[in-house]
Amino acid sequence: MYENSQYSPPMIVNSRAGQEVAEANIKIGDMTGKLAELEIKLQAMYSVMIEQGIDPKLFDAKIEEIVNNRSAKTPTSQSRAQKKAKQCPECGVAVKQSTEDPLVGRCLYCGAKVTFYPSFTDS
Repeated sequence: MYENSQYSPPMIVNSRAGQEVAEANIKIGDMTGKLAELEIKLQAMYSVMIEQGIDPKLFDAKIEEIVNNRSAKTPTSQSRAQKKAKQCPECGVAVKQSTEDPLVGRCLYCGAKVTFYPSFTDS
């Protein structure tokens, strides 16, 4: 009767490994919450800056300065590159964000540096 059944008994996992996975999932949840909180705070600060008459180009220039200084010291690893590509200002080819340096990309054809400014809108 049960010979052709697709059922298989549950696999018993080492309780220590299961506990470590559960703890890791809790930490990931905490980090996700903190990241969402920081995103909201950053968006609010950016909005207040604009409302107070600060030119967004100053914000972009400061980001570029920080990225350049950070890249010169120690490149950081990023889990994945930004999915959207930007057009190279020199040759017009699509450039993707680097996985090594946040907010920066290099054109594979001409080597031009492209800065990926953070955006708080879906445009």
